[in-house]
Amino acid sequence: METAVQQATQEVYDFAAGLMAKGLPDETIQNQLREQGLDTESATTITSSLREEFAAYQRKEARKNMLHGGLWLLGGCAVTGVTFALASDGGSYVMTWGAVIFGGFQFLKGVYQHFTRR
Repeated sequence: METAVQQATQEVYDFAAGLMAKGLPDETIQNQLREQGLDTESATTITSSLREEFAAYQRKEARKNMLHGGLWLLGGCAVTGVTFALASDGGSYVMTWGAVIFGGFQFLKGVYQHFTRR
């Protein structure tokens, strides 16, 4: 069971996280926290710890997008390559453009996330 202090602390962190999710800079978030009655040191501690959590989450999301995108891209190329090789005697083959384009886009999105959100 949460105590009143734990619940109040969680509410402050949730409030700050909501502001951070909106893209507000740390200084603005700290000012908002001070307006809510926190001292400067507590406001700085909260924004620093949340910023570390946000960065870790964003790195995780970037890696996930690169992995999933790479798998779609490689899978699409593999299916196209295998069916093309099997159709070398004049048969038909499957061009998996959707998987290749989707995978390439998602992979590049992950690369962009990885290098721009640090």
